[in-house]
Amino acid sequence: MQEIEFEIDSGNRGDSDDLYEHIRNEMELAHEALVDGLDYTGPYVTNESLSGDEQRKLVEVLKRHEGIKIASGNALPPPAYGVVCDIDVQGHIPIKQRAQ
Repeated sequence: MQEIEFEIDSGNRGDSDDLYEHIRNEMELAHEALVDGLDYTGPYVTNESLSGDEQRKLVEVLKRHEGIKIASGNALPPPAYGVVCDIDVQGHIPIKQRAQ
């Protein structure tokens, strides 16, 4: 930020330029992923060979251990691949990064 202020003072950069300052660790990170609600009626949960009482017990166990599944990432949706963003790179090839 000091370099930008120096450029403004020296006249190399105008005050009207859109400048954004990145402040390290400004955003707080959530300790766990926010999931509105998991679907316990999907095809991977329901089992036709189980009786109604056994199916209910299975759903109770899954709900009881929901925090473990979310923490390990098993209940979260897969990462998005091929996401298109609208950052203007002015004809340059964007830098590719691995999904984390």
